[in-house]
Amino acid sequence: MTSGEFRFSAFLAAVDLESGILLSNGPHMQRLVLDAEWARPVRALLGAPFTASGFAAAAPDPAGAEAVLRALRDRNLVVPAEADEHAELRSLLADRPEALGAGPRPGGSWPTARYGLPQRLYPGQPVSASVTYLLLGGCVTQFAEEPLVALGREQGLDVRTEHLWPGSVVEMSRAVARVRPDVTVYQAGVQPFLSALWDGAHLQDAQERRRTLSLMKSALSMNITALADALDGRLGLVHNVGPTALSPFGRFDFAEEYGFRRIVAELNAHVDHCVRRHPHLMVVDEERLVARHGAAALFDDLVFPFGHHGGSLDPTDERPHQLPALGRALAAEYLACRQAHRAAGRIKLVVTDLDGTLWPGIAAEDGFDWLDGDATSRWVHVGLHQALSVLKSRGVLLATSSKGDADVTLGVWGERGGRPLLGPDDFVLHSINWRAKSAGIADICARLGFAPDQVLFLDDNPVERAEVAAALPGLHIAEGPVHGFRDLLLSSPALESGRATQEAARRTDTTRAMLHRQELGTGMDRGDFLRSLGIGLRVERAGAQHLARACELFNRTNQFTTTAWRTTPEELRRVLASPDTRLHVAFASDRFADYGLTGACLVQGDAVTAFALSCRVIGLDIAVPFLVAALRDGARRDGGSGPADPTGLRGRTVTTDRNTPARDLFLDAGFDPDDAPGWYVLADGGRLPDLASLPLTVTTGP
Repeated sequence: MTSGEFRFSAFLAAVDLESGILLSNGPHMQRLVLDAEWARPVRALLGAPFTASGFAAAAPDPAGAEAVLRALRDRNLVVPAEADEHAELRSLLADRPEALGAGPRPGGSWPTARYGLPQRLYPGQPVSASVTYLLLGGCVTQFAEEPLVALGREQGLDVRTEHLWPGSVVEMSRAVARVRPDVTVYQAGVQPFLSALWDGAHLQDAQERRRTLSLMKSALSMNITALADALDGRLGLVHNVGPTALSPFGRFDFAEEYGFRRIVAELNAHVDHCVRRHPHLMVVDEERLVARHGAAALFDDLVFPFGHHGGSLDPTDERPHQLPALGRALAAEYLACRQAHRAAGRIKLVVTDLDGTLWPGIAAEDGFDWLDGDATSRWVHVGLHQALSVLKSRGVLLATSSKGDADVTLGVWGERGGRPLLGPDDFVLHSINWRAKSAGIADICARLGFAPDQVLFLDDNPVERAEVAAALPGLHIAEGPVHGFRDLLLSSPALESGRATQEAARRTDTTRAMLHRQELGTGMDRGDFLRSLGIGLRVERAGAQHLARACELFNRTNQFTTTAWRTTPEELRRVLASPDTRLHVAFASDRFADYGLTGACLVQGDAVTAFALSCRVIGLDIAVPFLVAALRDGARRDGGSGPADPTGLRGRTVTTDRNTPARDLFLDAGFDPDDAPGWYVLADGGRLPDLASLPLTVTTGP
C-alpha cells in the first residue's frame, strides 16, 4: 500500500436513509450525510484501500469527488490506509481527565453525547475558501454545526467544524493547538456556571448570589485570557449570556439586590471587559439575539430549568433536540463575526435614491411637510436617515443618484436638512439628473476610486434596481421595501468598521476636501498647484495607539498598496516584535483638511514589504516623500541593527487589478529593478529625492 491510499475508518458505521447514507465515527463523534446516489459507491469501497483517482472513478459525480473525499477525511470517516487508528485514539484521549483517573464534573458525568442533526454535504456548490470552526461549548453549539455548514455554503465557504465540550484551561489550549482553527467559539460550560448561578438563586440570599457571581466572573476572566493566549492572534468568539424569559423572582425581580436582570447585566459587562482587552476576540451577543428574536423563540427556560440554557424545543418530542431558531441565529452570528473581523467584502460607499427612498414623495413638488406629521412613513424615513448617519460616523461614505432637477431638489432639501434628517453636505457627491442612475453611480465610483463591489445602492423602485444591476455587475443592491433598508444598514457585517478611529469619523469631510482639491487643480501647473495647497507630511515610528488604524489602511486600501497585504492588529503586533522590523505611519494635511493617519510603511529587515496610502491623499503626491522619510529615519535610528544608510534596501510590489497608482513607487523613489520579479533595490541611497526640494513640508516625529 502506498502513502496515497486511503480506507474508510475502522470505527465507521454506515446507515442507509431515505434521503441518503449516514456515515459516523463514534469515538471522534463525527457524522455526515451523503446523497442517496453515494450509497452504492461508498459500500463498494468499504473494507479495501483505494486511491483518490479510484474514489473519483467510483463517484456518481467525478467533478465533486475531491470535495467529498476531503470532507470525509476532515471528519476521520476516511483515513490513510496505513493509519493506526487505535493508537491515535489513545493519544487523543490521553489528556482527558477521565483517562487520568479523575472523576466526573460535579453534578453529572463527563458529557459524551452528540447532539444536533448530522451535517449534509453539498459537493455541487462552489466554494471560494475553507474555514475551520472549533466550537468549545454546550449542546447549543453542537446544534449550530449543521446550519453553520449550510449558511457557509451559501456564502461560498467550505465550513469545517469540530465540537468539544468545555473543559479545563489546559484542555482548551491543547484543543486549539491540535485543531488550529480559523475561528474558535467559546461558550462557558452550563454546569460550573449557569446552573450554580441560576438554578439555586431563589434559595440564596443576595450576598450568596453576589459571591457566586463573583466566582463566575473570576473563572470567566481566567478562561477568556487562556483562550486569547492559546489562539495566538487567530479569531475567537466568546458567548455572553442571553436573558431568560422567566425569573424566579417574577415581577419583583427589580426588588432583589441581585435579581436575574442584574446578574445578566453584570455578567455580560464582565465578558465585554475581558474580551475588549484582546483585539482578536469578539463577543457573540446572545443578549442582542434575544432582543431581536425573543427569549421564548430561542431558549428553553419556559420548559426546562433556568440553567439548562438550551435552545427552544418541542415538549412532545422525547429525543434530545432543539428547534432550529437558535442554531440558525448562532451560525449566522459566527459567520458575520468572522466577516466583520476580517473586513471581508467591506462596503465603503452607500449610494441612495432620493424621492420615494430617502423621503416620501417628490421633494421638488411636495416639499418636506411630511416631517410635520406623525405617519408611519415619516418615522420609516427618519429611521433610514438615522441609519445612514450611523454609517457616516463609521467612515462609510454616502452619495446620491436620483432622477430630477438638481438645483431645485438640493435647494428644497437644504432648507429642511439637519436633525432629524441628513443634509446635502452629509453626502460626498450628488448625481441628480435625468440620466440612467447607473451612469451616475459609475461616475461617482470613478471619482472616488471604488469598484462596484464596494458599493451598496438603495432605491424603492425595482425597475431602477434592475437597470443598475444590469449595467454594473457586482454592485450590491438592497432588495425589498424601503422599511427594510434600516435593518440591512445596521446589521450587515459588510458595513461594520470594527473599533472606531478618528480618521473614519472624519472620512466624509476629508473626502469632500479631496474632491474640492481635485476641482481646484484643474488647469493649473502641477507644481504650482501642490505648493498652493500648503501640504504638511509628518512621519513617525508607529506606536501601539497607531496599530488599529494602520491595519485599517492595509485592509481597506486597494489602489495605493504595493502588496495588498491584509492583516489584523494582533498579527501586526507579532510581526513588529521582531527586532529588525519597523512600521512607519504618515499624517497628512493641506489647507482644506487634516486627513489624519493616512499612510503605513512596513520594513522587515532590508525590505519594504507593505506600503499603503489612503486614496484621499494620493493627489497630494506624498507617497514618495513618505517612503523616503521613512527609510532615512529608519537608517538614522537603527543604531547599528540595520544598514548604515538606506543603500541596499529592497522593495516589493505585487500587481493586482486595482493597484496601478502604486506600481512605480520604488522606481519613482530611485530604486532599480532587482533580478527577482516584482522586487526593486536601492543601489545608492544618495539617489533618494531631496525632500527639501519638494512642494511640501516634511517632519519626522518620535
